[in-house]
Amino acid sequence: MQKRIVAFLWVSSAFAAVDFNREIRPILSDNCFFCHGPDERQRLADVRLDTREGMFAERGGKPVIVPGKKTESRLFQRLKAERAALRMPPPASGKKLTEAQIELIGRWIDEGAKWNEHWAFVPPARREPPEASNAAWVRNPIDQFVLARLAKEKLRPSPEADRVTLARRIHLDLTGLPPAPQEVDAFLADRRPDAYERLVDKLLGTKRHAERVAMMWLDLARYADTHGYHIDSHRDMWPWRDWVINGFYRNMPFDRFTIEQIAGDLLPNATREQLTASGFNRNHMINYEGGAIPEEYLVEYVADRVETTSTVWLGLTMQCARCHDHKYDPIKQKDFYRFFAFFNTVDEKGLDGRAGNARPLLPLPDEAQQARLVELEEAICRRAEALPEPQIEQLQSNWEKGAASVPEGTREGLVAHYDFDDNLMDSSGGYRHGKKVGGELSYSPGQTGRSATFNTFTHVTLGRQDKFDAYGPFTAALWVKAQGWKDSSVLYELGANREPRLVVYFDDSEILPELRRGSHLGLRIQAGAADEAIVVETVERLARAYWHHLALTYDGSGKASGVRVYVNGKQAEVRIAKDNLGAAKMPAGELEIGYNNDLKFFESYRGQIDDLRLYSRALREEEAGVLAVHHPIRTLLLYGEEKRAKEQREALRDYYLRWAAPETLRNAYAEKMKLELEKKNLEKQVPTVMTMAEMEKPRKTFVLGRGDYRNHGEEVTPGVPSVTSSP
Repeated sequence: MQKRIVAFLWVSSAFAAVDFNREIRPILSDNCFFCHGPDERQRLADVRLDTREGMFAERGGKPVIVPGKKTESRLFQRLKAERAALRMPPPASGKKLTEAQIELIGRWIDEGAKWNEHWAFVPPARREPPEASNAAWVRNPIDQFVLARLAKEKLRPSPEADRVTLARRIHLDLTGLPPAPQEVDAFLADRRPDAYERLVDKLLGTKRHAERVAMMWLDLARYADTHGYHIDSHRDMWPWRDWVINGFYRNMPFDRFTIEQIAGDLLPNATREQLTASGFNRNHMINYEGGAIPEEYLVEYVADRVETTSTVWLGLTMQCARCHDHKYDPIKQKDFYRFFAFFNTVDEKGLDGRAGNARPLLPLPDEAQQARLVELEEAICRRAEALPEPQIEQLQSNWEKGAASVPEGTREGLVAHYDFDDNLMDSSGGYRHGKKVGGELSYSPGQTGRSATFNTFTHVTLGRQDKFDAYGPFTAALWVKAQGWKDSSVLYELGANREPRLVVYFDDSEILPELRRGSHLGLRIQAGAADEAIVVETVERLARAYWHHLALTYDGSGKASGVRVYVNGKQAEVRIAKDNLGAAKMPAGELEIGYNNDLKFFESYRGQIDDLRLYSRALREEEAGVLAVHHPIRTLLLYGEEKRAKEQREALRDYYLRWAAPETLRNAYAEKMKLELEKKNLEKQVPTVMTMAEMEKPRKTFVLGRGDYRNHGEEVTPGVPSVTSSP
């Protein structure tokens, strides 16, 4: 199909009849509809000017409008009334028509007062071009409209632009970019009579032109909107954007362009491209804020689709009808929710999208990725066959009866042990019991039983730990789950002048690749002034809002090189921020957790600590591994099987197959886990696009009173809005 430039120039004319929709309705809407429009509660004098019936009715025995006779029309009489008490709009309304507007209404009446429905409900019709006063200047019918408008404004056509200017204009129009010098040179060198038309056709066939015209469509589809409402996240919808661009590039018929975007997922044997196209109605914002209500936002997503689809394809706004019958368009509230029902069957969650695209979504692997994913899936299935469930169940059951074989945490050098099982007791035998100083302290499930839950102002002291000396060898081992994002201390000891003598802390957090906040874990040992200290921090950030086992050890050498940090049983790479402890020793204070006006634990957010152990020696890596990996399982085995949660049962199965099962099962499980990790990492690299997808069991749709998701009214079925035009 040969492409042509289509230019639109709406001509309001002195050479044509007054257009009701373009020239009269806006005047009435701005000045009259408030008192004489569709709102029954605001309507005065039982006069209605927004409908044909109301406009041509009689009031007090006199017609509001007499077509062809403005002086006999009550509307015109009231607009021209000399007395303020009779004039419309009333002076008190603050509205006033200009003389030009009044005369335009009079002219419309004299011309027969032709009424038109709102343009959104009127099929478009081709207009006959006006007669051209200079036929030699006209090259196509559009020129006739241009020439007529110029004549109205008493202007003459400008001379034709030079060829360099023409080249620049057409490039900017069709691609949005100026031409390169060589492109201008090529145009100047083309002396054929149709050189300009050839350049137009060439540019219309480029990807740059497709990108240019697609920009307007992306705006309609709210492509540039943020992902979230309050907490924003990453979003990948560029495959849908590319589908739009390619649609324009291939000159896709508009009916197909429409069908695939609104219902591409419903087409028989829908292709990957058709599923991608349905992403048009997934470009809305998505919420995953913790305090939000899922049911409320499911309604918001569907309402967005109704409003966007109606605006783009129906050429009218429907959002007012979400809460009540539309006051300025003939759309009933029931029509809104019948249309709503078409889009209320998407298999989505109200709160989603924390990790980026929200389901339903379509993975879009390339050929190599798809081939490897198939290989991995087949290999995982083969490994799973080597792990027969009945056999493992029996073997694990027998193993659980000998739970004493699971290693427990060492007690050598143990100074204090706080398991936080609903108290602050020291279970090491040293009787260094802690106490709450301020704020609220509660207990909740942890990693080895119960854990202590702190908020911003919780303050706990563990007393003076005389054998836990920051200037000699020590280990602080504990489970931590930090949920804040600010710099916060986990464990600290203040010395002279309330200077920190020992601090275990998290620094300010940043967003990690998986859209979780993460912080460096640090250890500070200070002797006197702030610069007399050892400061060591982990190179990698630890994701907050997850449990981590931390073991921080120091050999007492006075050097930063004597510090080791073990995270989840493995030695972490650290960087030395300061290495200047000095010979001076600050007097010891109490070991504390939480708020004390100087340091805050989990500032502004909740956090948890479990199984805190203090040693007077530096633990080895294998000892830290026992505390992180084995001790929680040993504790879990003490619970009866009937009391174990699903997560606990899964943790036991994982531990058994990693550490205690026969070698053949351990090897098969290790291979399976390795393959699953590779598959998971590969899937992260595969781009996705959010799409529409039907639920197996569609939701019911109700008219919602005042648009409130909780206020269910009449149940409705899918249907398009119906508007009855006036005869």
